[in-house]
Amino acid sequence: MTNPDGRADIRDMLVVHEAFRRAYGKMPGLVLAVAPGDTARASVVADHIQLIEEFLHLHHKGEDELLWPKLMARASEDLAPALALMEKHHAQIDGLLVECSSAMARWRKRATASDRDQLAAALRALGELLTEHLAVEEAEVLPSVDQYVTETEWHELGDHAINKLPKKKLPIVFGMLASLAEPEVVTLMLASAPLVPRIIMPVLGPRAFASHAKKVYGASGF
Repeated sequence: MTNPDGRADIRDMLVVHEAFRRAYGKMPGLVLAVAPGDTARASVVADHIQLIEEFLHLHHKGEDELLWPKLMARASEDLAPALALMEKHHAQIDGLLVECSSAMARWRKRATASDRDQLAAALRALGELLTEHLAVEEAEVLPSVDQYVTETEWHELGDHAINKLPKKKLPIVFGMLASLAEPEVVTLMLASAPLVPRIIMPVLGPRAFASHAKKVYGASGF
């Protein structure tokens, strides 16, 4: 799928944002539901959190390297204040990701009640800041992107995160995104992928994510 005018189509980014909102909205509850001492369940939840953390880090790294500099060079008069806030938020989120990772490592090892509560609090703080950040980005930055960024440049941004994820985890992440996207947007997400992934990922991804979600979320689902 290509954009007829050759400009960026941001709909795939909106799906990524919704996935982050949902995932981080549920994380504190997932952690708090683990009984003290249940290291097996703690490991399942921690693996899930680690995957989403890695995806978030790569997503923001791609914006830092491939999107913000282009917008600053091409639209600084209109977007400079919003871009400065985006960079500030990214730095704050990076700090909270480090805090969450440290708390999660302790909790994964022993699954104590105190470690559980500390991790849940750190995840809640991260989720709140991330929600604020995504709202500002969607209101003040993304509506202007198609004026300054080409379709090719936009796909490079999306490919940055996907290509750096562990290959065995890629179907889970794609399936998560596909579960929130209209079919047309799923096609958009695969537009720059090689032929084989374009064919198999719409089948493999939903299956992989369904299995992952059942293990992580149980009957409540994503």
